[in-house]
Amino acid sequence: MLSQGCSDACEQACASTTARLAECLDDWSASWEDLGASSRQDFRQNCQNDWSLSSPSLESREQQAALAACQELEDELAAVSCDELEAIYLP
Repeated sequence: MLSQGCSDACEQACASTTARLAECLDDWSASWEDLGASSRQDFRQNCQNDWSLSSPSLESREQQAALAACQELEDELAAVSCDELEAIYLP
């Protein structure tokens, strides 16, 4: 819990998205490998690594917009159905 207190909105969105996908995987008869990861932890780490690598190259204005978008995702994620997530993550 303490480490999440230091996370920015995009790192937290990675964690929340991973948790939400975990709830849906059984319904889809899918695995983390179908999502391009070896495990739940790997999926989350890949997401956070992508953000860590891309965020420093953003201008301040772009970074603030990205963080706002991540916060919006975080706020709305619980309302997204497994069917909607399936359409996004399993083409």
